[in-house]
Amino acid sequence: MRSVRVKGRPEAYALHPWIFRSSFLGPEVEAGEAVAVYTARGKPVGSAFYAPTSFIALRLYSHQEEPFTFLTLKARLEQALAFRERLFPGSETYRLVFSESDGLPGLIVDRYGEGVVFQINAWAFEVRRRDVVDALVDLLDPAFIYEDSESAARKKEGLAPHQEVHHGTLPEVHTFELNGFVWTIDFREGQKTGFFLDQRENYLEIERLSDGRRVLDVFSYTGGFTLHALRGGAREVYAVDISETALEHLRENVARHMENAPVLTFTGNAFDVLDQFLLTRERFDGIILDPPAFAKEKKAVPRAMMGYDRLHEKAMRLLAPGGWLATFSCAYQIKEEHLLESLEKAAVRTGRRFRILKRLVQAPDHPVLLGFPESHYLKGLILEVLPA
Repeated sequence: MRSVRVKGRPEAYALHPWIFRSSFLGPEVEAGEAVAVYTARGKPVGSAFYAPTSFIALRLYSHQEEPFTFLTLKARLEQALAFRERLFPGSETYRLVFSESDGLPGLIVDRYGEGVVFQINAWAFEVRRRDVVDALVDLLDPAFIYEDSESAARKKEGLAPHQEVHHGTLPEVHTFELNGFVWTIDFREGQKTGFFLDQRENYLEIERLSDGRRVLDVFSYTGGFTLHALRGGAREVYAVDISETALEHLRENVARHMENAPVLTFTGNAFDVLDQFLLTRERFDGIILDPPAFAKEKKAVPRAMMGYDRLHEKAMRLLAPGGWLATFSCAYQIKEEHLLESLEKAAVRTGRRFRILKRLVQAPDHPVLLGFPESHYLKGLILEVLPA
């Protein structure tokens, strides 16, 4: 292995796996190359992958000097699989690899039953794509492996979008099981790697709160929260999404499990649809706000919070007495305190009082790495209206 040097002391890199360009002393090496990392004084830091154009110059994969081979990749995939099998015994739907949290920086792998979808967001695996495919075939023998590498993180690495079927045949529509439901998914049209697996346990929280409620599911996508609310006994669900294709899949997912389910779908911009509900004086006993990432970088946070302020105020005005509001952020840059501040503003403006029922996070197959706050990206809060 070639070696590179960085500023500072080894303990500065003991937990956080990123070494930024400003701390990199050189020399320049090949994109994606695995290198041994030392401080300027020659103290060992570990082993990392190099990125030539990213502001993250090095992504640590070990705190030892350790070459990264095909066998290293396969061993880490095996460890990741064993962890998920402990989390969800009997299930074959989960995030198999969550990048740095599984010692495979820049790599995301989701398992959907007999199919696998992966995403490469860094040079580390851009140059090891074939190894990723071969290791997944060896480990899981899946019916298909599809790559959907389109992300903001990838652009920051200087990598072009890449979509490809690497193994088997990608079906037009794939079905998989999660939380006792069978879902359909169109990977070519879907968001992220196809489904919001990170909400797995939060879906069940909404299910527990929905009995007898009239529920509004905003940014519903293909119906994760909608279907759980219905199973929980919701008397009616309004599902809102800007994508008619997503709502078509939502209706299919509902129809597969329930006849004549009380679901109404609304295609359009969420803010506009909420305004229409306000004009027609609709009231809901439960409201879910699960928007896409409003802020993908720190400078976008103020504008993103303006969007949350509007959403929260509209939702609070639509809540019936005794109702609950669940709100989420899937952007690392937006912290729980940002959400709380926005909710407090909206509560003051609407003249309503709330108590926090529960704080929510991403599912455990998206593990948060101690000392790496960027791995804790999904935050959620459930609030309940109190009497005036």
